[in-house]
Amino acid sequence: MLHPIGIDIVSVARIERALRRPRFVERVLTARERDHCRTAQQVAGRWAAKEAVCKCLGCVLPMTAIEVTPGPDGAPEVLVEGRSIYQGHRIAVSISHEREFAAAVAVLEREPAAQ
Repeated sequence: MLHPIGIDIVSVARIERALRRPRFVERVLTARERDHCRTAQQVAGRWAAKEAVCKCLGCVLPMTAIEVTPGPDGAPEVLVEGRSIYQGHRIAVSISHEREFAAAVAVLEREPAAQ
């Protein structure tokens, strides 16, 4: 079975410029994400992850409806509208950073039916 995926790449310089606008961070990151993001590169990674999640879900959501925070092992964990399961799916995300770019891939995993 093919699982829907989403991918996004963003320029870190673009996010650096956006961070100069006073309300940009509040429109893009949740309070918990702001606790983890200290650099433009980290914010760019979250931006790319949220865009990838929207692409694999096939819908547009406000950026703050999607939360990407480090899990216990450091790998990113995704909550959509406060839930780890969204419309019967868990969402796996991978984020990658390079000096000038941040990229992310999101994959939907259907949760098995309760037995």
